[in-house]
Amino acid sequence: MSIVVMDDGDAIAASLVQRLTELGYDSTRGRADQLAVLDAADMFVLGFRDAASLAALARPLARKMERVPAVLVALSAPSAEDLTLAMALGFTDVMPWPARAETIAAVVQRNIHRSRVRRTNDPSLFQQVSDLEQDQRAGRYIQMGMLPPNPVAIDHYRLRHRIQPSLLLSGDFVDYFRITDDHFVFYIADVSGHGASSAFVTVILKNFSRRLRREYRPSMLRAPGEILVALNREILDNRIDKHVAMFIGVVNLKTNELCYANGGHLLHGIHVRNGETRLLELAGKPVGLFDQVEYQSAAADLEQGDNLVLLSDGVLDVMPETGFANKESRLRRSAVECEADMDRFWTAVGIDTTVVGPDDVTCLMVGCEG
Repeated sequence: MSIVVMDDGDAIAASLVQRLTELGYDSTRGRADQLAVLDAADMFVLGFRDAASLAALARPLARKMERVPAVLVALSAPSAEDLTLAMALGFTDVMPWPARAETIAAVVQRNIHRSRVRRTNDPSLFQQVSDLEQDQRAGRYIQMGMLPPNPVAIDHYRLRHRIQPSLLLSGDFVDYFRITDDHFVFYIADVSGHGASSAFVTVILKNFSRRLRREYRPSMLRAPGEILVALNREILDNRIDKHVAMFIGVVNLKTNELCYANGGHLLHGIHVRNGETRLLELAGKPVGLFDQVEYQSAAADLEQGDNLVLLSDGVLDVMPETGFANKESRLRRSAVECEADMDRFWTAVGIDTTVVGPDDVTCLMVGCEG
């Protein structure tokens, strides 16, 4: 396994080559003006400090990326904009640096498999795999473009989200938007299954968000369960054999009242106030699964300093604790400790951004700042 490592300085390449060599991989350091060295490589790794250096380093290598898997290594967790650029350029994997030995090995093994497929003697199979990878990268590019601004302020509320997909295409989705001058809507959704078919439903969700802003009924502002009823019908009418676990809330900006509904979402919203937590518990069936269904709505008052933490159940798969009660306890404790800081929460829960889990992991935070 031949690995070529490049970067835009000395921040990453030298130490990464050393770690790869210690792990038993044949790795060398290359320069951007020595592109021929990539012809014999099984994969190559590019390190970058910012989006400008990423583009300058990667664009000359775009033709090479069509045949050689490329891993992007960053000194910190890449932003959504950097990830979008990386996918557009053709990268197949991302790894923050420094990384643990097991993380490096996992990334290398994934790309060894990709390299073997790409170098197959069957030209038709290679072309099919190449086309599939390009389609998935394009799909992820579109999917990330559908997500709302992150973070964003709506009046005296601040909203932020993070999605860590298990595959290139994600079945998790979040959205938030002002629906009237005095109200905004937010939701977190987890589509059943994985891959392209589940990702397709996120397009339906985004289109539903746009239409809801135009066609909502005033009663939906205090009874968001009615919104889930409308979405349930939309998904069933599309006959796509998918359902969605979804938590939705509507906030009145004048009264700070939250009205919410739950459509089969396993993890209840965590309401943090003054170092204490309570769960926004409400039963409800998954959206898009049953023809005749109703969804109850509930309400809660929000105060300055309150924070809501919503999660998809993929987080349970990557937490080290055993048993649902222990996992829930850590989530509630972490929601308090993080003080509405997404990075701190991710760390407190124990989510490793360098390791791909068996399911998508998503977090949505809604903070009241006034």
